[in-house]
Amino acid sequence: MAKFSVGGEGEGASSSSCHRKRRRADSAAEEGFDETSFFEDEEETATKISITIDPDVLDCSICLEPLIPPVFQCDNGHIACSSCCTKLKNKCHSCSLAIYARCLAIEKVVESIKTSCRNARYGCKEEVGYTHRTSHEETCIYSPCSCPISGCTFLGSSEQLSLHFSSMHWASATRFRYNCPFLVSFDKSEPFIILQSEDGHLFLLYNSKETIGNAISVTSIGPRSPVGGFSYDLITRDGGRTLRLQSFTKSLLRRMETSPSIDFLLVPNGFHSCSEQPKMEVCIWSTR
Repeated sequence: MAKFSVGGEGEGASSSSCHRKRRRADSAAEEGFDETSFFEDEEETATKISITIDPDVLDCSICLEPLIPPVFQCDNGHIACSSCCTKLKNKCHSCSLAIYARCLAIEKVVESIKTSCRNARYGCKEEVGYTHRTSHEETCIYSPCSCPISGCTFLGSSEQLSLHFSSMHWASATRFRYNCPFLVSFDKSEPFIILQSEDGHLFLLYNSKETIGNAISVTSIGPRSPVGGFSYDLITRDGGRTLRLQSFTKSLLRRMETSPSIDFLLVPNGFHSCSEQPKMEVCIWSTR
């Protein structure tokens, strides 16, 4: 069960509440209460109530996604979201009747509901509209991130992860400043290197061993930002030869065994002729 806040200003509700306010105001006047403050208190409590409801009730019974207006119903009252109506060619999945009518009552309910973010336990205090909850949580800065150190079970927001990593795993990262190139030496069989920026943000320099060489890329540990992210530059040299990649980081909430990025710098086998620990010049820019 979940608790939602519902704001209601319907005409029927305002009419009945008006009578209740008048009776209570008359009673308050007889008992000597301040009538102005009494009305203000009543107005505040009348516009918002808290209820407990099973959130599955507000999901489309076909795709199981949250209902978002427009919502449609058949003559038997079966409900479906707009996307499912289109896929089913406006034929009810329960009784096969035509399903064209808008269900305005349900639309009004889901539009009025506000709910807390699922990341509240990690610090998010946002109350978001039910229909916007998914889009908010996709970029919520409090989305829980896992520590990239093997065996560490820490889980918290990106800010909490930065503090945890700095205090518990300080020696496990290469530190750098944004917009400043720095050198990283890596073993050709080493799957990743942890990088930590001047503001504590964590990155992973992935080194994926492929048949024809090593695929190198950079990812960011944290939620996807709606206002920009990070870009990076990779350069490796051997003699007079140079390989270079410029790209944008992909954001991850946890370390994956292999890089999820589709952009990578491929260093062919034998490119570094004399070194078992080649050097990579890295530069990361913040666009946030």
